[in-house]
Amino acid sequence: MLLMTFATKSLSSVAVGATRVVTLTFRPVNAIVKALIHRREVMRLGELDERGLKDIGLVRSDLDGALSVSWLSDPSLILAERSSARHGVASLRRQAALQQAERVAPAVPARPAPVVPARRAAVVETVACSA
Repeated sequence: MLLMTFATKSLSSVAVGATRVVTLTFRPVNAIVKALIHRREVMRLGELDERGLKDIGLVRSDLDGALSVSWLSDPSLILAERSSARHGVASLRRQAALQQAERVAPAVPARPAPVVPARRAAVVETVACSA
């Protein structure tokens, strides 16, 4: 009984150790493969014109800067940071413009709601006829 318990515990620890080794080995490989795939996708973004890049919140120099990093690092992370930073600046400008417009423009009174006449109930008259 003791031998069986010892064998089971030692085999389970081998499985856990092997899993750790495999995981630690394949994580960097997986990261490099993802970086290469994302690099290829960023290069395909370079085929877009300036208007298409602006629609997603980027400019051509963002692509050049992202592709200039080491091929082991993920360029899409750099593009995501630049796009979100640019989006944050644009939203702050929009808010400032709206606040200034509210200060400059006089308050326009709201129009009253139009009055709709109520429908009258149909009156049914009964006439007694004598024959």
